[in-house]
Amino acid sequence: MTPWFYEEDGTRPVFTAEEHVQSKHVTTEVARLPKRAVLFCLGRGLPLLEETREVKVLMERLPGFITHTPVLQAAGHENVCFLDGGRGAPQAACVVETLHALGTEEVLLLGLCGAFGEEIQVGDVLLPGRVLCEEGASWHYFPQPVTAEMEKRPWGRELLAKTFSQAGLTVRLADTVTTDAVYRQTFYKEARWRDLGYAGVDMEASAVANVCRFYNMRCEAALMASDKHPLSPEQPAWAWGAGDFKEQRDRFLKAAIGLALQEAQ
Repeated sequence: MTPWFYEEDGTRPVFTAEEHVQSKHVTTEVARLPKRAVLFCLGRGLPLLEETREVKVLMERLPGFITHTPVLQAAGHENVCFLDGGRGAPQAACVVETLHALGTEEVLLLGLCGAFGEEIQVGDVLLPGRVLCEEGASWHYFPQPVTAEMEKRPWGRELLAKTFSQAGLTVRLADTVTTDAVYRQTFYKEARWRDLGYAGVDMEASAVANVCRFYNMRCEAALMASDKHPLSPEQPAWAWGAGDFKEQRDRFLKAAIGLALQEAQ
């Protein structure tokens, strides 16, 4: 495989997130962002925040290269901001690059994942310690990035686990996979993933974690299982969600928002 990261390469990028933020391509007012940011890699995140909290707009459009999400704050909580992290590794990586350029040091990723672990059910919250990289963005930041490690956590799995458990959710300290190819999750591959100790698959977490590691930012992820994968072709076919999934998803998001606001005081 042709490498995408050359360890002997000491040259700078042709343009950086910092330069892009200041370029003519950006037409909205740019603000310095708080130390902590919550990334919603699911569409329900920002609408739920606006439904449940009084919010103010820090930026109408993040000056990112791909994603142009609004950046919001909850009234009275100036030390944390909330935004959409995009869909897929390239978008999420660009968002983290822009956050870093604007001063953010800590990131909490909230997203969804498909469950292929034997014990994992729809609505369970997975808190990974490591994420297998089957996406391409990470390969531009590190040579051979087999896994992304959640090493420098803003709050730690114990506090996240307690928060989600108190919200009535089942919490799993389970490692996950990030993929670029949702239609290539074969039964063979998922069996291999299980053998390696992984239990769920998303599209953003390893890229977010590796870009954070590259810039010495702190990062952690919480992923709710949105669908259960059959473990073999003989089992019932794949289906999205479950009867009470939407209610569980909203509890998951409300609990995480509450924790983010509490810890940012």
